[in-house]
Amino acid sequence: MYFAKRAFVIATVVLFASSVCGQEPAASPSPQSAAGSNVAATTPAPDPEDFWTRETMTGDWGGTRSRWKEKGIELEFKLSNFVQGIASGGLSNDTEYNGKFEMEWKFDLGKVAGWNYWQSEIKTEVRWSGPLLAGTGGINPTNTAVISPQADGETVAITALNFTRLIPVDLKKGNLYAVSFGRFNLLDLIDEDFFGGAGTEKFMNMAQIGPLTVLREIPLVTNGASFAYIKGGEPFITVAVLDPNDHTLDPGLDDLFADGVSISPGINFPVKYWGKSAKHSFSGAVTTKKFTPFDFIRQVVIPGPPRNPVEPKRGSWSVNYVFRQYIVERGKRDGWGLFTNVAFANKDTSPITKFFNIGLGGNGLFKSRNRDEFGVAYAFSDLSRVLKDNIDLLTIGNRTLQAEHQFEAFYNFHITPWLRLTGDLQIIRGIRPAVDTAVVPGARLVMIF
Repeated sequence: MYFAKRAFVIATVVLFASSVCGQEPAASPSPQSAAGSNVAATTPAPDPEDFWTRETMTGDWGGTRSRWKEKGIELEFKLSNFVQGIASGGLSNDTEYNGKFEMEWKFDLGKVAGWNYWQSEIKTEVRWSGPLLAGTGGINPTNTAVISPQADGETVAITALNFTRLIPVDLKKGNLYAVSFGRFNLLDLIDEDFFGGAGTEKFMNMAQIGPLTVLREIPLVTNGASFAYIKGGEPFITVAVLDPNDHTLDPGLDDLFADGVSISPGINFPVKYWGKSAKHSFSGAVTTKKFTPFDFIRQVVIPGPPRNPVEPKRGSWSVNYVFRQYIVERGKRDGWGLFTNVAFANKDTSPITKFFNIGLGGNGLFKSRNRDEFGVAYAFSDLSRVLKDNIDLLTIGNRTLQAEHQFEAFYNFHITPWLRLTGDLQIIRGIRPAVDTAVVPGARLVMIF
């Protein structure tokens, strides 16, 4: 599931090149041209000089952007601003403002350097201002975007730097292999029609983007390699081999795999029900690094040490199932539908052992606002029994920790193609039984330069 984005883009690229040329291209294909072809097939291209309809606020830079794109270089700048507060319940009535600036470079190395079927990506992130909103009594971060590179203060980090080699098998049928290696950002790899979006595109709470069950095995930013087999233009099988340590704020090369290795396989089954697209995805992750559930306490801010010593154990694992079903489908990745996610992890090493969510999401809820996205979802996160039994109950009111129930609804209003304003509402019954249900309204403003 987590490497489906890269595989999907690669598949789209190759299918487009194959359909245009009728044969295998002499140079590596361009994801930008593929994306542009899909838009051009349905809507006329906007006037690049029209400030309110062009895709980026700064436009084509007098033709420079187009010339770079023809030479295999494409870049995007994105500025995101967030405000969230606890209106009622929780542990406090805090309000937090924070923001993030992202810059992403994509290279078609066939055009740049003559390396046919090679691509590369570099992404940097600048995070500033206040901390992640705390005080809800919950375990899932209320704003996924601002936990990376870190959850407080000003930070700059390179969160992705990787290379991909495409190996065509049968381009007419959309069959090929893709091998990637380097530095990966897990949040950017969760690419979905109805959810995902790394906290800047769709839902904000981590529970509606990806289950915390997998973060024991797969860090947010780390180094490694992945393999994908693309069949019929859709990702079919993916396997990733990664360093189990998070390297968001350091290169991670000096101690690569020093504490073990994480392996994450996945398989996807595209299907159709009632004439609409659907997909089943099964994935898992296992790591040889030693953990206890209490390693996570400093992140979720549960007070108190364990009452009884708990020895770190190797072999942490998690499994995950995702289903998506279009209800309204107007075209490729255009419409809205149902999604659900079920995940499990082992109690000896993972702080969260059971996870479930269900929701509706997508774009074009209203005919007059086809680009606007929306989502509404409920999530359930249950803690490890080892963690529950060993927390010092005196520090939390002498009552056992409970499962978290979380509800979120959002609407992305596209003011222009490059400017969108999001209204978000979260209702969280957290893991501390003595804390009242928190109501968390929020807003997000995103600009694409």
